[in-house]
Amino acid sequence: MIADITNKDELEKIVEKIYKENGKIDILVNNAGITIGEPSESYKEEDWEKTYNVNLKAPFTLSQLVAKYMIKQRSGVIINIISLGAEQGFSNNPAYVAFKGGLKQLTKALAKDWAKYNIQVNNLGPGFIKTDMTKKSWNDLSLRAERSGRIMLDRWRESADLVGPAIFLASDASGYITGQDLYVDGGWLAKGI
Repeated sequence: MIADITNKDELEKIVEKIYKENGKIDILVNNAGITIGEPSESYKEEDWEKTYNVNLKAPFTLSQLVAKYMIKQRSGVIINIISLGAEQGFSNNPAYVAFKGGLKQLTKALAKDWAKYNIQVNNLGPGFIKTDMTKKSWNDLSLRAERSGRIMLDRWRESADLVGPAIFLASDASGYITGQDLYVDGGWLAKGI
């Protein structure tokens, strides 16, 4: 099923369809995200709004729509994909950093509000992984070397490296975990000096 993540009517139809076909909704992974890099002093309002709508508003809307069913069944897991930008400032990308940080905190608010319904809400934060979004950094050899040097494990990873942690957060193995941040970053955040 394909939908415009910023269109609430389309999201409602998809969520209803999934529920009707399956009789329940167990897991939601909010993974959509965009990045529009520009200097903060000249950042365009329309780029700010676009980033907000995809990176923060859509995950909130989808979480609310899915929670309606999870509350009835008194169980569910929501995983929000955040970023190193939720923890650290990135140059020339104020909207991305602001809304990934906002999503990190939204996760904690939803975890607190929905724990009484046995709904777990957690963050999964990738480090520098080779994706379409990071293609520009990967193709710039000096930028790639600089970023690789910040990673304790000294290498970028593939999207597949997020599968195990996502399965863990979606499974009974993480049944007592909510409101937490799990970073898969090769040690980036812990590296220090």
